[in-house]
Amino acid sequence: MREQFPDHDVEVIRDADGAVVIIKNVHVGDQYEPSLTWLGFRLTGAYPNADVYPHYIGRVVRTDGTAHGSAVQSVEWQSRPAMQLSRRSNGWNPSRDTAALKAAKVLSWFAEQ
Repeated sequence: MREQFPDHDVEVIRDADGAVVIIKNVHVGDQYEPSLTWLGFRLTGAYPNADVYPHYIGRVVRTDGTAHGSAVQSVEWQSRPAMQLSRRSNGWNPSRDTAALKAAKVLSWFAEQ
């Protein structure tokens, strides 16, 4: 994970069910305020054989005032206000898909919204 996001502080919190990963100071796009926030997700004990889903970011608003799409919901995650980004990988393949690659794809998708 740290190799995919070398310029970011990556926090990994291990627990009995796997680990929680939080990548700090990710850029989600200038169309959001704030444009820098965190990205988080849970790695279950089934990883790498299971999709990494869902992802969370700190709450941001669109600078043009429009609402987020249906794949984005306001929630609480890890005792912090968050937005859940629902981007399931139906064709998850552990021989090519990684948590870092999925995180980068989710960030790219959100930045294009």
